[in-house]
Amino acid sequence: MASWWHAAEDQTWLIKANHFSIVYRLQQNRGNFISQLPFLMWQRYKMLFHITNQCWSIPQTPSISQCLMSTGSMTKRHLVELLSLEEHEAESLDKYLTSLEAMDSNKVMESIQCHLCDIQIVVTKDRSKMEAVFRDQESSRVLHLQCDSCKKSVALRAGGKWWPLQESLHCGDSYRSSFKEVATFGERLLLHVLNRIIFKEVEHDSGTPALFLPIPADEQAKLIWCNGEVVGFYTLKPRGKLYQGAFGESYAMPIVDLMFIRKKFRQQGYGAKVIEDLAFMFPNQNFGFSHPVSPSLYIVLLRYLQMHPEMHDHIWVTTYTGDEGHRQNIWLLLRHLVRKKGNLILA
Repeated sequence: MASWWHAAEDQTWLIKANHFSIVYRLQQNRGNFISQLPFLMWQRYKMLFHITNQCWSIPQTPSISQCLMSTGSMTKRHLVELLSLEEHEAESLDKYLTSLEAMDSNKVMESIQCHLCDIQIVVTKDRSKMEAVFRDQESSRVLHLQCDSCKKSVALRAGGKWWPLQESLHCGDSYRSSFKEVATFGERLLLHVLNRIIFKEVEHDSGTPALFLPIPADEQAKLIWCNGEVVGFYTLKPRGKLYQGAFGESYAMPIVDLMFIRKKFRQQGYGAKVIEDLAFMFPNQNFGFSHPVSPSLYIVLLRYLQMHPEMHDHIWVTTYTGDEGHRQNIWLLLRHLVRKKGNLILA
């Protein structure tokens, strides 16, 4: 360090900061040099010093593209950021499966770790299962890689690459904590992962009835985020939408058709936040939850309605379109059950 300062004495130094430059001439007393630097500039750039041929230069602030090139974590792409169906369909899954079958056995095969069994699963055609992304579009498909041991899906193939299950549950914004309406193809894929893999295969409660059908391509839905990790989702049948399979009949109110919160995020108030989100979207309006409703959700609804008496007449459990004869007021239903059972335990 002493030789560095010795070489700097009596020399002209160029300090570049963003779009301006200042020229300083050092005196014999090197302490004077430091005292001449503006304090804020020194604090901002003191970690960026570069010494070249007796010239001290502080580089300009790097551009966003330079940051992306130099920071590996910022360039990492996530499943939810796969923006278009065309990008996904650029690879033929049928041809990919054929290539797996024809692959030389001596060649190093791609493998993905099973998050449940903690073993490496080699990608082969036999372990790759074709799944439809949407209920009404068989042409939109993805591959699920299944573990031989636990028989669960460990990865999803979309857009020409395999996405490990745990990685696919995150986004590039580690600060995202909100309810976000599903709009892009990548968000539809994440909805598929939550519904067809996490909900159906990994975290399904045996006491909770569910069909696990693929979600329609035009289904209104919201993803719930916490610090860049997806918490769960809910799907919504909007009022006035035609009921599938019925001639001319439509939903009488907005109805939550599917709702799922991952186990690691339960007991943290997300059920109540879903109800609050619905109440915000539909002020002073009726909305419903499709039958059957889980016991845990009934408890959340009861607690919410006890705190919000103005909502007693607006929240329903529904069947069919939710019209007259196909709905029951949740507040009245829960009051009856509580009086009958004497507590909040709903069997």
